[in-house]
Amino acid sequence: MNDFYLTLNFVVFQVMPYAVMAILFLGSFARYLVAPFTWKSQSSELIDKRDLTWGANLFHIGVIAVFFGHIFGLFTPSSILDAMGMVPAVHQMVEVYVGGTFAIIATIGLFILFFRRSFNDRVRTASRPSDFLVLILLIAVMMFGLASVVDSYLYDRSGATIVLFRSWVSGLFTFDPKAWTYMLQVPPWQKWHIFCGLLVFLVVPFTRLVHIWSGYFTPLYLFRPHQIMRMNKKPMK
Repeated sequence: MNDFYLTLNFVVFQVMPYAVMAILFLGSFARYLVAPFTWKSQSSELIDKRDLTWGANLFHIGVIAVFFGHIFGLFTPSSILDAMGMVPAVHQMVEVYVGGTFAIIATIGLFILFFRRSFNDRVRTASRPSDFLVLILLIAVMMFGLASVVDSYLYDRSGATIVLFRSWVSGLFTFDPKAWTYMLQVPPWQKWHIFCGLLVFLVVPFTRLVHIWSGYFTPLYLFRPHQIMRMNKKPMK
């Protein structure tokens, strides 16, 4: 391995995660203080609802399942996973079949949303460059994730990559300066998946994604009342 490759891996998998988390928390907090009225999902539902329901629902169902699947897989102690019978090889297959299924669902939803925003004139006119950036980054994360699932199914059913990921995440939380070295053994698809995922968290404070703090990261979101929009049937004088 040459010096440039090692340096690049060190920056992406040792330095970048800390930088992204700092920007995510501090940037979101600063936006809430400075521009609280921009803290919203900026939904285009009122402009045109066509395809939005299918796209948004498929994406959110898939991405929420994938997100919490990652949290469970990476942060649950190995002793608990072993007691559940989820040894690395089993864990790997759960990721392939369950994670892969929900990733496909989320990806289909994303493509529906992307084509709607790209080819619906009214929605495209009201869109910002950041809206397309968010969709492109999310699609990249999902596509590289699916490529990683296929790679795992074809070439690594032992769960060895899962162990490397867990060691990397654990090393970051314990401030191990050599945590990044675990990622040297990870296949390229997985590295691109993680890199794009870090970029998604990086842009959260500056885009519509900021609403996840008060939306899907809030359990009460699931029980919120629907917003009711009424048309004024009487002509205004």
